[in-house]
Amino acid sequence: MILFDAHTHIDMAQFQKDLESVVQRAHDVGLLGMVSSSMGPGSFRRTLGIMRKHNGFIYHSAGCSVSQLTEQDATRIINLAQKHTKEIVAIGEVGLDYYWIKDARGREAQEPLFSHFIELAKEMNLPIVIHSRKAEERATEMLERQFSGDVLMHCFDGSPQVARRIADDGWNMTLPANFDRYQNRIAAAKIIPLEQILLETDGPYLSPTPDRNEPANVQYGCEALSGILGISVDDVAMATTNNAKRFYHL
Repeated sequence: MILFDAHTHIDMAQFQKDLESVVQRAHDVGLLGMVSSSMGPGSFRRTLGIMRKHNGFIYHSAGCSVSQLTEQDATRIINLAQKHTKEIVAIGEVGLDYYWIKDARGREAQEPLFSHFIELAKEMNLPIVIHSRKAEERATEMLERQFSGDVLMHCFDGSPQVARRIADDGWNMTLPANFDRYQNRIAAAKIIPLEQILLETDGPYLSPTPDRNEPANVQYGCEALSGILGISVDDVAMATTNNAKRFYHL
């Protein structure tokens, strides 16, 4: 199989002690590469260092921790992205979070920051990777109004109605390695064409095993999608890897 982890967080503390072993296991199961999403200014710098060490295998998407984002950190991330434009392949994950932010005022306050990143993606002519936890419909509305570039709905868990909207918009969706435990994600996998689906781990989160999640586990998502669609594992691996290469312009 030729696989690709379209979204992980390889700079996080959970990988600090055995990063090289994690990367080697990814190679061993057939990964062609991975995109690591930074989650703030410090994470941006760490990810740059890892990406430079593993040039051509680990790529960098410049994002944030959406539910904890401040105007100050958004500005710092934007400045770093503009400074290192040749070393990032996308803007994101960015977006809206209604899971952790439950009050109306807090939710509304996220929107101007999201719009800043949409403008950054437009300015830099980069695709955008969207965090939309429990806010899939609102994030979709904002993107439809403000952005005409390539969109990836990271770890999508929205309703089938929003999944159909994403499919019609021609956007992409990532399925995490344990997606077959979630009914909305199974439904989305059946609604959105394979040509618009990428595989991710979101490591170290959303593990399909009792252990920490890592890029090698993208194989579990590939196997699950193969079973749901009735397509061979190799065909799913090839399609989703090609989709990742196309989306990130690799």
